[in-house]
Amino acid sequence: MYKPICLITGATDGIGRVTAIELAARGFVVVLAARNAAKAQALVKEIEAATGHRNADCIIADLRSLAEVRQLSETFRQRYPRLDVLINNAGIFSGVRQLTGDGFETTYQVNYLAPFYLSHLLLDMLKQADQGRIVNLSSSVYTAGKFDPGNLQGERRFSTFGSYANSKLLMLLSTVELASRLKATPVTANAVHPGVVKTQMMLRAPGIFRAVAYLALPFALSPQQGAATSVHLASSPDVEGTSGKYFVRARETDVKTAFNTPENRELLWNLSMQSLQSAGLARS
Repeated sequence: MYKPICLITGATDGIGRVTAIELAARGFVVVLAARNAAKAQALVKEIEAATGHRNADCIIADLRSLAEVRQLSETFRQRYPRLDVLINNAGIFSGVRQLTGDGFETTYQVNYLAPFYLSHLLLDMLKQADQGRIVNLSSSVYTAGKFDPGNLQGERRFSTFGSYANSKLLMLLSTVELASRLKATPVTANAVHPGVVKTQMMLRAPGIFRAVAYLALPFALSPQQGAATSVHLASSPDVEGTSGKYFVRARETDVKTAFNTPENRELLWNLSMQSLQSAGLARS
């Protein structure tokens, strides 16, 4: 029996946690990529108890380290013959500009460059599936983001909201570009806006954004509602072959930003590859 295999980053809390549970219930083998080993192992046991099968596994990795991202991909390929679905779900909302050990601004790396790199590393595994799928978590705040090649990491100007919005715009633009480059393969790539969801990231937002988050709580979606679109794109036969699209509430939605041009998408791709090359990490 063909059991699809799904790797999910940021899988121990919020939307990622619910996505993992829902896909395991649908018969997926779910591999949790997480920073916290104790939480990941507890979720593995919870999923196995709920399904009655050994449907879950975990690999510990921190997206703040690109070396750990690479090790994540290597560990995955040692354990599994293919990858059916990659869900780049992990994300942060940082109140200050900090650099990772790799020398990149943290929001840029965790929300964008690390998932870009992980997708790149696992493309050959996705091509081994009947129909590989990449699901990237973006956000409706991409409309407030700017693609400024000279300020991708807040080098000249940094703001908490701006860096987050920019990272979600970059995720969306790179998804469309990746889908274009995958046209001749059985792999698709799509982006998702999960909605305004009551998660720990929302409740722990820095500064004034926490107050705004609490004001929005009565209108926020549950993690179950927020995970629905990721689950749909990972599992539904209705979206087989659909690629390069942006989904909100499981519906394809137009991308509304002047930055979504072929020129910008290609430039972003090249700049991202240059970032990896500068860190000595790019591979063909």
